[in-house]
Amino acid sequence: MKTAWIEIETADGGMRAHLAEPDGGGPYPGIVVLQEAFGVNAYVRSVCERLADVGYVAVAPELFHRTEIHFEVPYDDREHALAALGAVTNDTLEQDIGAALAALRAKPEVAPARVAVLGFCMGGFGAILAGLTSAVAAIVAFYPGGLVRARPPLKLSPLLDRIPELRAPVLLNFGGDDFAIPPEDVEAVRIALGHSKSLHEIVVWPGAKHGFHTQDRTPAYDPHTAERAWHGTLAWLETVLRSAP
Repeated sequence: MKTAWIEIETADGGMRAHLAEPDGGGPYPGIVVLQEAFGVNAYVRSVCERLADVGYVAVAPELFHRTEIHFEVPYDDREHALAALGAVTNDTLEQDIGAALAALRAKPEVAPARVAVLGFCMGGFGAILAGLTSAVAAIVAFYPGGLVRARPPLKLSPLLDRIPELRAPVLLNFGGDDFAIPPEDVEAVRIALGHSKSLHEIVVWPGAKHGFHTQDRTPAYDPHTAERAWHGTLAWLETVLRSAP
């Protein structure tokens, strides 16, 4: 496996991104990994590396690059994280994720038709947005927030009314004990996806909290559920990306 920091050009200048890729020439499927509000930190980089270990080229763009280069804060510093998140809009997310997808597809070792997005929390919101605004082969989101209702003073606009437009396969992982995403929001997303042409699956993990997959996010981290959700995600990606054109 090889890792490196690269720079991706966006409409608002350069955006750093963490790249992890298998040894060898490919072509491999690719995945854009979308961060939580705490930056492209050790956890997000480890997700890229775990994907590279099983045969994906993965890249995690720094979605807060307009605010601060190499933004990274501890999980107990929610004030700093929310301040940075407050500068993000649907438009800036769309631009940055689109640029990351284009950079990934341009790599000679990536099969351009087999590129997916995988995001966590705000990155899960971004993954759904990417499915609505670009031609991705698959979408995976862990506890995507903000899909159903606005969260002032954040500027991200809910996507619920647009979810029926999704066509790419979608896998959503929610925690059954998530303080930020109540069951009625999960049900609203389920109904909206039911009106789409997307092959979709929603998994609600009993007792799991918001951030249950993040090993550095105590006390939310649930190692047993995290591993089950991860292996389920890998199996699902293998199935849907194998059938991509």
